[in-house]
Amino acid sequence: MTNIVLTVIAVLAGALMCFEGYKLFRLSLGIAGGVAGFILGRLLISVTNNMGMSWNAVGKTVLLVLFTVGLGILAFTLYMKALITITTIVCAFWFYDDFGFLFAKITNNGMRFLATYGVGLLVGAIIGIIVYYAQKWTISLFTSYVGAKVISAVMAPAIWAAVSSGEYTGIIESKILGADVGLNYTLIRVLLLVAFCAAGFAVQLKTSRK
Repeated sequence: MTNIVLTVIAVLAGALMCFEGYKLFRLSLGIAGGVAGFILGRLLISVTNNMGMSWNAVGKTVLLVLFTVGLGILAFTLYMKALITITTIVCAFWFYDDFGFLFAKITNNGMRFLATYGVGLLVGAIIGIIVYYAQKWTISLFTSYVGAKVISAVMAPAIWAAVSSGEYTGIIESKILGADVGLNYTLIRVLLLVAFCAAGFAVQLKTSRK
């Protein structure tokens, strides 16, 4: 039940940011701050797990809620002062999540992590500076992308589970999507991301005042 509620909240928040991000930019930045907080919380859990520290379900939930709510409120309160920082964190995660394979040749896990996140932080900082000084279309594109990213991250697992199970399992995989499960799931995420980002960007440009 808790997972369903969190999923619905995430989709609604992502949709609000995707389609109304420019008009509600302060609220959108707060949502982006919450996303960044969740990312940092998950990263902290992952790092401490690698160091031998174990987390139970309650501990993970409490930590993620604290980071998500805390950074979301902080971003909403600081507003433009937090823009570059929040953008940098979100884009660094995006780069690590979607382009980490570019650093697959680095065999040392620590060095690969540092290299991927380092480049991601640099890209995020550049994007943050552009958005900070940009006009309507850049802010609309940024909020559309982050909102679409949230929606695709939540919806893709559910859609993939529906596609890969049931009466037509195997047929869809082999005849339509191909045999590689990982690639298929990634394809679904990318298609959702592109579709929602494009739709949100178009809606924002059409409905938002200059």
